[in-house]
Amino acid sequence: MSVPASRAHSEVFSASQYGGVTTVPAPRPRSYINYFIFPSAVLHVVGIACLAALWYYLRFTSVFPYHHRVFYCRDVHLYKPNFVPEDFNVYVSYPLLYTLAFTIPPLVILIGEVMFWLFSTKPRKIVYANCGECPVHLFTRRLFRFVIIYLAGLLIVQIFVDTIKLMTGYQRPYFLSLCNVSITACTAPLEHSPSPSPHLACNYRGADELRYAWLTFPSLHAVVSSYAACFASLYIYYMINLRGAPLLRPLLIFGFMGLCIVDSFSRINGYKNHWRDIWVAWVIGIFMAWFLCYCVLCFQEVYHMTIERTPIVQEERVSPFFSWFRLPRVQAPSVKEEYVVYEEDVERPNGTLRNRHNQGNRQYEVTTTTESFHRTISPQQQQQQQQGHQNDGYRY
Repeated sequence: MSVPASRAHSEVFSASQYGGVTTVPAPRPRSYINYFIFPSAVLHVVGIACLAALWYYLRFTSVFPYHHRVFYCRDVHLYKPNFVPEDFNVYVSYPLLYTLAFTIPPLVILIGEVMFWLFSTKPRKIVYANCGECPVHLFTRRLFRFVIIYLAGLLIVQIFVDTIKLMTGYQRPYFLSLCNVSITACTAPLEHSPSPSPHLACNYRGADELRYAWLTFPSLHAVVSSYAACFASLYIYYMINLRGAPLLRPLLIFGFMGLCIVDSFSRINGYKNHWRDIWVAWVIGIFMAWFLCYCVLCFQEVYHMTIERTPIVQEERVSPFFSWFRLPRVQAPSVKEEYVVYEEDVERPNGTLRNRHNQGNRQYEVTTTTESFHRTISPQQQQQQQQGHQNDGYRY
């Protein structure tokens, strides 16, 4: 049974579930060809490559010098034990951190876009790249845009963190344990390290280990995990809306938040970072993720548009999933049909709308339990006049 789209239909179901016939939206004219898709994609890739190169030199090389901050030789906050990975209760290594941060959110975006393409019934906005015979699919555009923005933000927050580390030069909680400070090299009366070269007060001469112990503020683990968790949570919040599974979205969001908390607080447990390193890193990561998701990206786009004000009757789009698999349905005639009537304005032939308070004929959309149809109902006075004319005819 063919049923036109009406307000009684739920947004979750597609027209194919009711056996409806959907119309294919008219293709966009050549005047709407986008000539900037390919150049902008190339610029995005080049920008990501430049950010990755800068991140590599800041993180994995000693090209950029760091600030040698003067320290107090008897500071109890810097005399924590220098734990090895075996001494941690929960240890998250840098390879594991990078693997999770660079794979889990893009995988979530990929699954979300596949499910959106399969189950969404919204009309697709067609975009042509540089020529009318080169349409770019909505799935490709959205996946490329979201993943590129996420990777760019992830590299940017790490570049910010490494830059702050190099400029501040705060020591880690185990710094003096690794440094094996020489008290005689500290200047009296405050026993501070030598002002021009504080590293001269250390008996340990490992340059790479001392460089790592000198750069703690803010925490890289906290900023990467908070950014990844917040970005994935915002994507899930804006894209997943299932009435039949109300706990799916909170469980996924709280799961990412739990991973972020475990990763960040493991650094406190192992005396690798101070508390202030965690809080500041969380602020940076959450703000960057919120800014990109709320101010830059648009998860819920407008997928249809009116061209030249032409009245196009467009029904719901058939979801690809329901076009492949038809769910079983049970139809039974109802003994007493209950219906809901929605009043609509009727358009006259000359293009003007009839006022709702006029006493003319009004068109109503009647949705019953078994069918949906349009019915024209005359006002009560007009019905009485018609009945009066019929009675007069019977008298004669």
